[in-house]
Amino acid sequence: MNSNYWKLYGITNIAIFCLAIPIYLSQDVSAQNQLSTQGAEMSQVKISISVDDAHLPQIQQVSQQLQSSGMNVEQTLSTIGVISGSIPQGKLNSLYQIEGVKNVELQESYQLAPPSSGIQ
Repeated sequence: MNSNYWKLYGITNIAIFCLAIPIYLSQDVSAQNQLSTQGAEMSQVKISISVDDAHLPQIQQVSQQLQSSGMNVEQTLSTIGVISGSIPQGKLNSLYQIEGVKNVELQESYQLAPPSSGIQ
């Protein structure tokens, strides 16, 4: 094949790649969309709850309400207004109904390869 074919082929691939990036980046993968997935399996997800300023004095009551809603509360940080723990993924949306809950965020986890593994 001649060199013009390869130039056109390269330009076409670059154009497709440049078009694909904005489409990929425009996908909304926020926690809110992850929380609203329909038919989610009942696997446990780790979450952090932000308590609004007005309910900071009652953070223990908010924590108890979260437990009543099915959340396994692991830690309550009263000074910064954060409650962390885990909950079945299908029950995430119910947490927004609890008075004092400002935000629900999924916790990300990372696993490093062991030092003896190949490329790091």
